[in-house]
Amino acid sequence: MSRSDKVQAIIEEAVSEVFEAALPNLRAQIISRAVEELQTLEPSPGSLPTDVLNLATASIQESASQAEILRHLLEGAARFCGRAALFVLKTGSMIGWQGIGFENNDEIKSFNLSASAGLGERAIQGRMPVTGPAEEFDSGFVSTLSAPVDGQCVVLPLVVKEKVAALIYTDTGKLPDNTVDLSALTLLCRFTALWLELIALRKAGVTAPAEESHAHPAAAAAAPIVPLAPPAVPVAVETDGTAAVSTEEGDFHKKARRFAKLLVDEIKLYNQGKVTEGKQNRDLYDRLREDIEKSRAAYDKKFSGTPASSVNYFTQELIRALADNDVTLMGGNFPR
Repeated sequence: MSRSDKVQAIIEEAVSEVFEAALPNLRAQIISRAVEELQTLEPSPGSLPTDVLNLATASIQESASQAEILRHLLEGAARFCGRAALFVLKTGSMIGWQGIGFENNDEIKSFNLSASAGLGERAIQGRMPVTGPAEEFDSGFVSTLSAPVDGQCVVLPLVVKEKVAALIYTDTGKLPDNTVDLSALTLLCRFTALWLELIALRKAGVTAPAEESHAHPAAAAAAPIVPLAPPAVPVAVETDGTAAVSTEEGDFHKKARRFAKLLVDEIKLYNQGKVTEGKQNRDLYDRLREDIEKSRAAYDKKFSGTPASSVNYFTQELIRALADNDVTLMGGNFPR
């Protein structure tokens, strides 16, 4: 290892240790700051108590994966409006992820809307919540799911590392006494964005460059943290094998498992419809081939020359998370 590599490793290890030590206190500070900011804002008519916001942020804070964070964000948002839907942004489109409060929540998944028109575009360009007629979000969306009783909606951007990663559509729904609490929703989105960045930093021990993977912007934004090689003292580490490995080897295995999980979580997040259809038709690999192979290439680039290459964690995670531990759901063309 060159002198510059050693210096970089030492610095990165120090940063990692400081971050891990500060994380518990940082969590408390974020919660406190969010509550303080909410209290300084003028409450909307019919605003829900602050402890409801605390409960929503606590659920997000306890989430470990991006998909789980987004699910709790949506559930929290639904406490402050009549209906809420989350759309992830990908290649100029708003892709329906999930809804709450609609007659058919799963119908949200069928929408693939343009991100270059209407209220969605305004929220993305301004990176601020926008309010307007629901028809201006998307007329097809409104006609399919029925317009809210007051005809209005609020669209909020989820801004992670200065990029809009998702949009939250909210409205009053079909009941005339429902309201949309813009203050609470705005703070909930801000808190979620901060937590996504923290999760990304914790997982940044190994992260594919943004231009080489399709990872969520929150994951792609963080720089990798490479641990300093510890003394070569044999320490038992949980791996798929039975032999004890060094701490350094154990770190590689842990990071490989985490990175594989992150990649597969992203595939599931952006392809929920294909995943459902692939399970029903037992051809998951054929339907997701492009995303799977891009992610496999990113995984192999990071771990092909490391001790973790002895175990194919990426393939294991595909079978576990995508196919529910049933490899036959991947189809006959799935490479093992």
